[in-house]
Amino acid sequence: MITEELQSALPERYRVIREIGRGGMAIVYLAEDIPHEREVAVKVLSPQLGTAIDGERFKREIRIAAQLSHPNILPAYDSGSQNGVLYYVMPYVPGESLRKRLDRVGQLTIDDAITIACEVADALEYAHGQGIVHRDIKPENILLQSGHAVVADFGIARLVQDVDSDRLTGTGMSIGTATYMSPEQFAGVQLDGRSDMYSLACVLYEMLVGSVPFEGKSAMTIMARHTMGQVPSIRIVRNAVPQELEDIILQALEKTPADRFASVGEFKAALLGGGGTSTFKRSTRAYTNTYRAHEQEPRPSRFTGKRIAVAAAIAAVLLTAGILGAKSLWPTRTALAGDANANRVGVLYFVDESRNGELRYLADGLTESLIEQLSQVSALDVISADGVRPFRGATIPLDSISRALKVGTVVRGAIEPVSKGVKVTVRLVDAVSEVDLAKKSFDLDTTDVAGLRRRVAVEVSEFLRMQLGDQVRLRDQRKGTTNSEAWMLVQRGEKRWKDADSLVSAHADAPAQLAFAQADSFLTRAEQVDKQGVEAPTVRAGLALARAKSLTRDPAQMSIAVDSGLAAADRALAMDPRDVDAMQYKGELLFTQFARHLIADPARSERVLVQAESTLTQAVGIDKNHAGAWAALSAVYARQSELQKANVAAYNAYKADAYLSSAKSVLSRLYTTYYNLESFPEAMQWCDEGHRRFPREPFFVECRLSMYLTRYKKPDVDSAWAYAKQYAELFPDTARVVPRKKAEVFVAGTIVRAGIPDSAKHVLLRTRATPQEDPRHEVQGYEVVVRVMLGQQDEAIRLIEDYLTVNPDHRRGFTARTVWWWRDLQANKKFQRMIAGEH
Repeated sequence: MITEELQSALPERYRVIREIGRGGMAIVYLAEDIPHEREVAVKVLSPQLGTAIDGERFKREIRIAAQLSHPNILPAYDSGSQNGVLYYVMPYVPGESLRKRLDRVGQLTIDDAITIACEVADALEYAHGQGIVHRDIKPENILLQSGHAVVADFGIARLVQDVDSDRLTGTGMSIGTATYMSPEQFAGVQLDGRSDMYSLACVLYEMLVGSVPFEGKSAMTIMARHTMGQVPSIRIVRNAVPQELEDIILQALEKTPADRFASVGEFKAALLGGGGTSTFKRSTRAYTNTYRAHEQEPRPSRFTGKRIAVAAAIAAVLLTAGILGAKSLWPTRTALAGDANANRVGVLYFVDESRNGELRYLADGLTESLIEQLSQVSALDVISADGVRPFRGATIPLDSISRALKVGTVVRGAIEPVSKGVKVTVRLVDAVSEVDLAKKSFDLDTTDVAGLRRRVAVEVSEFLRMQLGDQVRLRDQRKGTTNSEAWMLVQRGEKRWKDADSLVSAHADAPAQLAFAQADSFLTRAEQVDKQGVEAPTVRAGLALARAKSLTRDPAQMSIAVDSGLAAADRALAMDPRDVDAMQYKGELLFTQFARHLIADPARSERVLVQAESTLTQAVGIDKNHAGAWAALSAVYARQSELQKANVAAYNAYKADAYLSSAKSVLSRLYTTYYNLESFPEAMQWCDEGHRRFPREPFFVECRLSMYLTRYKKPDVDSAWAYAKQYAELFPDTARVVPRKKAEVFVAGTIVRAGIPDSAKHVLLRTRATPQEDPRHEVQGYEVVVRVMLGQQDEAIRLIEDYLTVNPDHRRGFTARTVWWWRDLQANKKFQRMIAGEH
């Protein structure tokens, strides 16, 4: 069905945008829900299926499924039957399905596979408790949203299966998905939750192995194998999977339902080590595993009798804690949670419970104010706003959040309008047991927002003081506006700034610039309302910096943004010379002037670089825990080729705040500086940490490739080719040429180290990029390293000279010091003349 035909068949409230998915039974479209101003997914059943299903029955089944309310279940917003078209409306999930992920990567890590399986089990356990069996669990119906599993299409499979088979036979459609169906589902008998468990076990099997348990040329062949065939061993294909885990999956795949686990809850408990007949155990209740050994090292089993006993003891303690309540649980939390200490606190973004989102800016502002205030409590380790921002507005289980942030205590809040202002509700939650430790509500007058901020921060910190038994006190509050109108304008400005950042990430350049301008308008008004307030000009300086970074293709506009930001920073520093945030922004803006060549005079440009370093050094001298200033200073030192200083500054930034917005660049600098300083074990450690935090970031695949060029890593040509393929696939198809060629240069270096130089030379010739493909000669710069490894010094020097004609500003790196990978060139007279600028 084309979009025009569909549009006429849907109510006017939906505007169809494009097709986003297609299967045998339905087509899925991206649409706009006009009254609610949100994107939705509209699933339209195929015409053949639509004629076989009664419209009223369809709407009734969707209504039943819509009553399911669970964070791992995709809800149904609406459904209908119009002009012969059966459709239902769901939230639009911008991530990918598990099917697409499996098609892309083949096998998942054991950790990821079990995480997804447990989250699906959570959804199924809840649905089964409501008397609803899904009947069609498969990777296509498992969506991955912010890394978490969401189950779709509750109610649809039952409709299809209950349709008279003769009415569907003529359409050529198959009922259900034979690859994942349980034997009893093929038999057409009454189903319960154990059928869904069987299907989920098939999915888990596929996540680990890369293929399903049973395949065949027809549905009948697959049916016969499910009913009578023996499940192929997982460990024959993937020996890293523990025997205990395979046993659990095989039990869930038993032919007879009575031989499986009694429920998906028991299946999940077995995976997590909390029950079932298996000895497979886990040390915590979170979705983690213990398979974190080095990729090339043997993986001994950790599931000893002692660990099983410990797990049982923990379960007993948790049970006792649940009976005695939160008060008795608190003293044992540190021991139970491992590194999730009670003093490590995550303040989640407050929920806006207004009807149309009108309090979103206030909810965000209160959250970030509370984070700032609690960060000044010496006894607490509070996750930064950047650390909790990825979970803002997401329906993610609390234990998954607490595992990701390694927190022992969570603060949750909600804000809703009342007759005389707003009502703020704050809950303190034990992250280990998910028990509410306290709940407080405040009816607040929005005309006194500054007082509102102080009250929320003081109330929560006072409660923590009482519970933890520490002498917790708020330090002197930062100087900020006490003008409520100005503060609210600042919050509105920061909200639009966040929107602009999101648009920049989505490459929506024009809307992003509009959002930046609107944010600056709010902040300008805030400055006018409160002429003595430091907060508005400081935020304007940060906003200008973000705007400048988004204008890399327009140097003129970038220069205007930088000048505006420097003026705002100077206004803030005139009022408060020790405002460290303003210093950070000023230092970064100055560095941007230098790094982006916005100053024509070379001598003045050098002075600006020195001023940037001085400003940032002053900032960290005032506040030794200011992560942003340390990160910016690290970038300055790196540009000056002060590797040791850059390394120390980057480490200080990460130690102060591992979740700062520039964490990716800080982690990459930690890797790069250790790598250049020949501290290869430490470099590998930060490469692994970066990949764990940012698995889709190309640099943290590139760093694994570059380690093969060092003496630390044994050359593995097959693995290098696999990493090169993985690296290239992280880029869009239209921008993949240079990344692919660059990655293959690293493979060539690996081949050199493996003792096959002639093959390496062939690979290098194949990677040569044209000036049109690679105008900055990026690939050529990497080729230099391999030419030195091959002993081809004259060719390496020729390539460096050619490279510097395109990138003259990179000469500083050669003149300041020569890094280890072309140390062999140091005695070469031609190289010495080149770096000296002689011909």
